[in-house]
Amino acid sequence: MDACEINSTSYFFSSMSADSNFKVTHQHSCLSSIPENICNFPRIQYLDLKNNTIRELPKLSCLRQLVSLDLRNNQIQVLKAGVFDAMNKLRIIQLSGNKIHTIEMGVFHPGLKKIKVVSLRHNNLTEADVVWVLSITHIFCYFDLSHNKITKLTNKSNFTMDQSKRYGPGAIYLQNNKLKILDTQMLGAISNSLASMISKIVYWTINGQDNPWHCDCQMHPLAALYPVKEVRKMDTALNTMGAFHDTLICHTPPNFKGKHGMLHQNLSDFVCNITDSCPSRCLCQEQPEPDRMVINCQNTGLAEMPTLLPFHAKLFLNFQKNSIGILPELPYISRIVHLDISNNNLTNISSEFFSSANKLKYLKLANNRLKYLPKTIQSLLSTEIDLSNNMLICSCDSLWFKIWFESKPNIKNRSNITCSIVNGDQRIAIENLQPDDLNCQSSNSVTISIMLGIFSFLVILFIIGIIYFRFEVMALYHIYILSKIQLKWTPKVHENKLKHYDIFVLVNDEHAPDRLWVIQNLIPYFDKNFIKSYISFRDGIIGEVTADANITNIHNSHTVLAVISKSLLDDPLKEFELNESYCHKLKHGNGQLVLIKREEFCPACVKNGHIQAMFRLKQFINADDVNLTEKISSEIDKYRKPAVLP
Repeated sequence: MDACEINSTSYFFSSMSADSNFKVTHQHSCLSSIPENICNFPRIQYLDLKNNTIRELPKLSCLRQLVSLDLRNNQIQVLKAGVFDAMNKLRIIQLSGNKIHTIEMGVFHPGLKKIKVVSLRHNNLTEADVVWVLSITHIFCYFDLSHNKITKLTNKSNFTMDQSKRYGPGAIYLQNNKLKILDTQMLGAISNSLASMISKIVYWTINGQDNPWHCDCQMHPLAALYPVKEVRKMDTALNTMGAFHDTLICHTPPNFKGKHGMLHQNLSDFVCNITDSCPSRCLCQEQPEPDRMVINCQNTGLAEMPTLLPFHAKLFLNFQKNSIGILPELPYISRIVHLDISNNNLTNISSEFFSSANKLKYLKLANNRLKYLPKTIQSLLSTEIDLSNNMLICSCDSLWFKIWFESKPNIKNRSNITCSIVNGDQRIAIENLQPDDLNCQSSNSVTISIMLGIFSFLVILFIIGIIYFRFEVMALYHIYILSKIQLKWTPKVHENKLKHYDIFVLVNDEHAPDRLWVIQNLIPYFDKNFIKSYISFRDGIIGEVTADANITNIHNSHTVLAVISKSLLDDPLKEFELNESYCHKLKHGNGQLVLIKREEFCPACVKNGHIQAMFRLKQFINADDVNLTEKISSEIDKYRKPAVLP
């Protein structure tokens, strides 16, 4: 069969019947497009048009008998969706040496049941979607993406593997690209876990050589997985077939240069330096092996504690050698595990700080200017504390400190913790302090001693009860006392002007059942009653940071309506938003928090003590309650109806 160009339009000419099998070859550089009458020859099996100037590849669904397509060294830039639809006999796709920069979704699909070879080398691709190769569920030869400009692997269609299916195996060539980061979180989501993903592709060959791989915290899950027993069984196959771990050679950081990323044994080396929300001149480092975020602001000239830090459930903070004078209540207190604020100018600590420090295991306050400590420090039951070299003052009102000091074995440098008596220059070690040193009045009366003993016993029982039920007590106070004070004394008209929404709906957007429940039960109710609501999956703006937008709109709403499910409680980010909702609305008296229990779960699964207390106190509405909307209305109407100013 011959082909030629007539008035810039190409056609096929043949004396044979259109029902005959054809092998079409034209390599003479004169074709700028696929011949328009190609579908008049539906039995073409081999189409070889390499070394031409073809700019566009049209849909070839009419060529259902096509086995091999060779368009190497042309000028094609885009592969459009559906270009290979209905071509279930296609085995070879040769597109190397073109200018392809975009491959639309659906180009490589499960319908290509015979595909063996795909070559896209030497093009201009900047992304590679995993679905291109993971849609191949049979053994194939190779899928070649080498010598492009690929910077990342994507999963734009949120593809997930069918655990009952076999995928490949085959060879994937990714060498000579610009890949730096291996998104292990994305890979793990494809097959429920990273271990499951690896088990699915264990017999594949993946060549990732000659890429500038950056081995940081995102590489940790893969390196941590390799030494486990199940993966070690795969070692022979991996080495024999030259799999991914042999070609993942780190380029950066310097301490990893030239090393095998997956085979690196010191897992503590895998860290990420975080810049988002990191205070100026501080080092913020995510360390996945010990599961923590280390924030080092030592000797950086700070005069106050930062109000915002990178998000992590476990914060290790080093703020020593600065000029910080006050330790206030902070939005991230409940996430602090380790805090060193020694060698500052600290003179005051908010009593709320210790009340919220639920995870604090180490606290160093040494070498400051503290004269008094809030009694809430007694809530730190198992925290290791260093209070040495401060300016503490002892008085009859601070005798509790002596009792607490003696009952607290985790206090360090005890001999260097001293206090001065009011109007006295002498400093006395707390462990040597006696009540007589303070000239506190005492009575030898047996009756008074007995009464004091009984009173002390009752106080101890009360303190134990308060400590044990502290969250319930605080929750009741915030819900029934503080909220009424706010409703009585806060001018609602003024308040309404400051709030953008009546309700912020806190829900796990990624969990389909939760999202569907909101759509079916809440949105119609809001629309019917003209309630201004913010729901992130409906009202969020594309491109904005969802977590930041949610916190902002929590503050800009009168009421937070939290749809509680197991999936929400398991999500650290949603847990943070729930904690912030409680603190801002109930604890600070800026509105109200209404909990809707969408499904049954163990109250102990709730990590925040205040929220857990609300469930134990039955301060929630069941999602299946027949009076659901009436109960919601009774809550939100407290803040929706503006008060009349005098």
